[in-house]
Amino acid sequence: MGRSIKGDLLRVVDVFVSQRLVRDAYTGLSGYIIELNLALEDGRVFTMVNIPSDVAEALKVYTEAATIPRRQSVFTFILNSETFKEALVKGLKSVAIDELDTATGLYTASVNLEDEGVNMSIKMIPSHAVYLALISGKDIYVKKSLVDQQEKFEERG
Repeated sequence: MGRSIKGDLLRVVDVFVSQRLVRDAYTGLSGYIIELNLALEDGRVFTMVNIPSDVAEALKVYTEAATIPRRQSVFTFILNSETFKEALVKGLKSVAIDELDTATGLYTASVNLEDEGVNMSIKMIPSHAVYLALISGKDIYVKKSLVDQQEKFEERG
């Protein structure tokens, strides 16, 4: 896979879901955080936390060939809908995680679409956008400055 030609964007070369056990120092309560990890073309990994469990489940079905649950979410349903996937392949061009709201800590993805010669970009929840790009075989990118910022934050932690 070649280098990104998207300027300050790094191309995602692999996607995987993981869980991490965390414990609240104040209350002593513990629980799992679901992480979406994006392996990048420069060897780094960009991680987003607290992704929705239904997206994580669908990603595992897609990336790990896990068993489709008996009670499906819209995400596992879409995975099995050839009509929907064909429309995605035709219309979705790329996904870029390119914004961070520092007040909320939430990332945003730009989803680039084309329909009958009209190009548009919509803002979307990144885990949802990554899922759509994966099942349609489209490129996923992360803004380099967000990866750099995440690394600096982890170094301080």
